[in-house]
Amino acid sequence: MQRLAIVGAQWGDEGKGKVVNYFSKDFEWIVRFSGGANAGHTIYVDGKKYVNHLLPSIQPRNASRGFLGAGMVIDVEQLINEFETLEADFPGISCRFYIDPEAFAVLPWHKEEDVLLETMRKEPIGTTGRGIGPSYTDKVSREGLKLYTLFDENLLRERLESIYHMKQNIYNNRLTVSPEDMFKYLQKLRGELERLKVNFTSAVDMSRVFRSTSVLFEGAQGVLLDLDFGTYPFVTSGACMAHGVSSVGFSTFELDSVYGVLKAYTTRVGAGPFPTEDFTETGEKIREIGKEYGATTGRPRRVGWLDLPALRYARIRSGLTGFVITKGDVLNGLEEVKVCVAYDVDGVVKEVPSTSYDFFRAKPIYETVKGWPTTDHINFLKYMTFIERETGVEIDYISYGPKTEEMKTRNDLIINI
Repeated sequence: MQRLAIVGAQWGDEGKGKVVNYFSKDFEWIVRFSGGANAGHTIYVDGKKYVNHLLPSIQPRNASRGFLGAGMVIDVEQLINEFETLEADFPGISCRFYIDPEAFAVLPWHKEEDVLLETMRKEPIGTTGRGIGPSYTDKVSREGLKLYTLFDENLLRERLESIYHMKQNIYNNRLTVSPEDMFKYLQKLRGELERLKVNFTSAVDMSRVFRSTSVLFEGAQGVLLDLDFGTYPFVTSGACMAHGVSSVGFSTFELDSVYGVLKAYTTRVGAGPFPTEDFTETGEKIREIGKEYGATTGRPRRVGWLDLPALRYARIRSGLTGFVITKGDVLNGLEEVKVCVAYDVDGVVKEVPSTSYDFFRAKPIYETVKGWPTTDHINFLKYMTFIERETGVEIDYISYGPKTEEMKTRNDLIINI
């Protein structure tokens, strides 16, 4: 049975949600294996826009089902809001989703902490304020709350009292929600999930099911925001690479393919190194045409040229076997397009960063290629071929618009030319 992982090949916001939604028609299970509500996956169904922050990007009109894995940190209130949005147009769809009770909960306390910590930092890291970092911190420090705790009232009260005691000592009694109010809040959310008939099932129980059918693994953010190998500390707090499928009980060796999604240019949200950032009117024009504003926060994204050293780094780190390129149409009409082909790192030319530290010291070395009037033009095909030659990874699919069906294969492009 086919198993495909789709991850972001840059700093996130590459259009993974639409890409996953396109491929999901061929898979029975769509699995989110990491991340939280700090990034949005935008999909279109019958011309209507949906932004999922937590839910896997399943096809509402077919029989595909979604699974939220233990590597996620889940804001249950946000999750319910997403269910309700889909239920309004697709009644009963919530019962097609399964949640691993081993996943961790993002609490209102975590959101308070997120804001407090950002104000305490000498150099803010650009957090979204959604509580993701503090929830992952609690997970690692063994102070977190797993979702199965919601179904054991005595254990839930005990854990909330313990967590609250510690946090109030750390933050000098600045948290505003009492343990009892938190208990009532979580019990209400549990009741909402039960009303919606959402399933709670572990990856252990699903192991045979997943291995007897087709599974599409949906990553969060992008490789360069991965906690271990991204531009630390300007990263997210979870796994953004294909190895994150281990949280659902899979090995990367069990994957048939790993697709990296990349834009024809590069964007980044928040602080941190960005070697190819463009501060000219061209960068501003690309931002406006590409509607480069965060799906979660609305923040304007930083815009730059395509970064091949970063893509080579992503290929190695996440074992990418194919690319899906998006937003080539945003660059339509430019006479010339710049591409970063290497870095100057302290006087040494590098085609691939050795460590994430190289991104902080990198000075881009550019080449210029001819632009294209449309993505059906020979110059866009040449641009793709240039990327393939430089990275060693073929571009199998091209996205040319926001709608799910606005996808074509490389062969489609060649025929149109």
